[in-house]
Amino acid sequence: MSVYSQFSFTDPVTPFGLMFVAAIATSWWLARRNATAMRIDASHIDLLLPVSIIGGIAGGMILSMMMPADRQIAGELLQVETRVRLFSLVLSAAAIVFVYSRLTRQSFRTLVDIFALPTLAGLVVHRFGCYLAGCCWGDISVHDPVLSSIATTAIGQQIQTLPWLAGEWVRIGVEYAPGTFAFQQQVAIGLISADAAQSLPVHPVQLYEATLLGVFILLFRKIRIDQYRPGSLAIIAIGGYAAIRFLMEYLRADGNIIFGSLTVTQLQCIVLLVLAGGLCMISRHAADHPRIQSEQNLCGRLSGTQERQPRDQ
Repeated sequence: MSVYSQFSFTDPVTPFGLMFVAAIATSWWLARRNATAMRIDASHIDLLLPVSIIGGIAGGMILSMMMPADRQIAGELLQVETRVRLFSLVLSAAAIVFVYSRLTRQSFRTLVDIFALPTLAGLVVHRFGCYLAGCCWGDISVHDPVLSSIATTAIGQQIQTLPWLAGEWVRIGVEYAPGTFAFQQQVAIGLISADAAQSLPVHPVQLYEATLLGVFILLFRKIRIDQYRPGSLAIIAIGGYAAIRFLMEYLRADGNIIFGSLTVTQLQCIVLLVLAGGLCMISRHAADHPRIQSEQNLCGRLSGTQERQPRDQ
């Protein structure tokens, strides 16, 4: 199955650009709903969302310059000048939210709760744009003689980490046209020629991630944001996405392996999982919040160790 021809920054309208705008609109709409539920003026969202996105992209580009190894998509054979990675963008955006919370005297933990699940919902939409553009592409989903000859090398493991998930039985592989990153990577490695009509089939890992994120969001769709200790939803969102992304990295071909069989992103996911787990434990044993008894802490409820109590009036 072939899709959109190439990723482009010059075309006035691209499928990737349209999906990016749709992702922002989705996050904005859901964040405004959360702000209303928390009795916070939604105008804060109208200002904070675009500022955090712009600042997040700028910060992500700066952090990318500090990690040259992460800009390699085919080892030394193919590198990109700038690469804005999701975690770098989110970290930069979180710093902006923190500064904004101090300037406006808003609760930082409440603000990140407001943005937590809307951000994941926007990411679901965004991943469809990645699928159409051919970025964030997956491992090769078929067996190939050239690939077999480099299977034990770092680049071979990068583009097909789990060989047992490849073969003719994989019917959902997607083939990208010339100009896409997946195509360029395979040309650089020597798997296909520069005049090939399309790339070898790769796993549509963007859709895998979107599906898992959708399920994750549905599990929390009935949670009322105003019923739990501030920061709890953000902790769960960070931990949940880190776990999903860690697994998806095994089927992504755009991550340079730097430690054992792990990519930079997987190492970041491990840090985030440890951080989320630590914050969750701290939250469970923290003092009562004025709005709710400690037994109602979201982390405790999810672990099945506490029962929900009536909200204080």
